[in-house]
Amino acid sequence: MMPTRCRKTWIGSALVALLMGLATVAHAADDTARFYGTWKTSFPYNGVTVTLISVHDASGYKNYVVTPTGNQFANEGTFSAANGKWTATADAPNNGGTYHFLDANNISCTNSAGQTVIWRREKSAPVLPGPGANPPASPESIPSPPRRQKAEYQDDPTVSPEINAASKALMAKDYNTAWRTFMAAAQHGESDGEAGVGMMLFNHQNPPGTGYYAQAEKWLLSSANHDNVHGMYFLAQYYNEVGRNLAGGINPGHNNDVSPYERAEAEKKYALARKWFERASDKGDAHAMANLAIMLDAGVGGPRDPQRAAQLRAEASKGLDANYKKRAMGNPTYQAMTMSWQAGHYADAIKIAKEQAAKGDATAEALLGKAYYEGVGVQLNYHTAMDWCKKAAAQNNADGMFIEGLMYEHGAGVTQDTDRAVKIFDRAAELGNRYAQMEAKGMRMQGESNALAARYATACHAAGGYAMDFQCISGGMVIDPYH
Repeated sequence: MMPTRCRKTWIGSALVALLMGLATVAHAADDTARFYGTWKTSFPYNGVTVTLISVHDASGYKNYVVTPTGNQFANEGTFSAANGKWTATADAPNNGGTYHFLDANNISCTNSAGQTVIWRREKSAPVLPGPGANPPASPESIPSPPRRQKAEYQDDPTVSPEINAASKALMAKDYNTAWRTFMAAAQHGESDGEAGVGMMLFNHQNPPGTGYYAQAEKWLLSSANHDNVHGMYFLAQYYNEVGRNLAGGINPGHNNDVSPYERAEAEKKYALARKWFERASDKGDAHAMANLAIMLDAGVGGPRDPQRAAQLRAEASKGLDANYKKRAMGNPTYQAMTMSWQAGHYADAIKIAKEQAAKGDATAEALLGKAYYEGVGVQLNYHTAMDWCKKAAAQNNADGMFIEGLMYEHGAGVTQDTDRAVKIFDRAAELGNRYAQMEAKGMRMQGESNALAARYATACHAAGGYAMDFQCISGGMVIDPYH
């Protein structure tokens, strides 16, 4: 389920400072884990209301700006919080400040300049672009872009020394050097340099302050238009990802309506993805062929063409390593089902899922459980959703367990049983479902917060006051009920 952050973000090249100012109260010990989850805030900026989403987990935070066309990755870094003070790897004044948990789902965060916002916990984790982003309840149908580097980078005589140097630095995770060198080549008009810059923006590997996700399109489009196959491939991946973010809604486990405009925009992005996979395939790129085959099987970005998809898979298999071949072409039916679902082609996805579920396929069973739970592509039916989820869970399918856990957590079609929900989430987390892990953490934090609130209210009442949002009011003043 969730994540969070007390800090800044960028919109274009403009810094968004976190506004307002509230008093804070120190908490005891390390609170970093209490921030794990997804949080949301809104505030005025230059005459418009800006909405941010912040996702926290053990690796730190990731920030996103909510835009009409989807959630735009903004920045990321490390984060810690203890004794009412937080720190983050961000520029001043957003590199530290104070915080106060108003309750388990609302936090007041103030930066070092005294600017404060209230973050509210989201009930489900958003499907977001950027590092670590996961699809709704099934793996991605378009495999992630392959690494350009091998275990030991060998100079490519067909590219310039700058590109070889940048590629070596990228392989060594020296992103500052890779970025500077790719950019220098790009500014000299080298299409490989443009592709490298675009790829780093797309993968969020560029150093802080050097650019943002959406700028990947400009660099990759320039590279692709210069007939560079790397630019074509990553441009197709970019459009596919944007299309998926537009078509898929926000939260897993919750049916967020996608507007007709967003659906139309998603279809345009998928058509562009397919176009550039086609162009890269024509130049012999095996990875592009494998991804294009998935779109042809699913009928996404254009009409279905399973015969050509089979031909492309056969051709691509000659140039792919075994691991990527398994991911991209191991199960064409499953890939088509997942691609259709992520693209919002729910009728096609459910048709395939029903056919596969009839054969006992756990992944298809989990997808049907999700569909009936959310009422997406079918009439909402909690009883049917639970039946499919239990069938998937019986085969140790973590996605089916996740939806089953949500149903017990919220009492959807069953008697609410939060203890049982946590146990199910824990089991799904053991099997690799990150949302289940975060949901279980959030529920445990909620329980701890409820107990803390009850103790605070009791102490406040004993001190002759009344409790409101973790403040004890007596005689029109805020008092400390413990002293």
